[in-house]
Amino acid sequence: MTWLQTTLQTIWASLVAFGIIKSIIVIVIIALVSRAQKLLGLVAAILFIAFLAHWI
Repeated sequence: MTWLQTTLQTIWASLVAFGIIKSIIVIVIIALVSRAQKLLGLVAAILFIAFLAHWI
């Protein structure tokens, strides 16, 4: 019974740690995107103009 309890606690701890790591990665990606927001806006505008030019 102790072995089963230890195994389940280890699996639970690894799942919790994996969730925390995923959350940290998402926060870092959001921070990088917010810093590059001006560049992304410029790229979006260029792509939109290219899209419009394609239909003209």
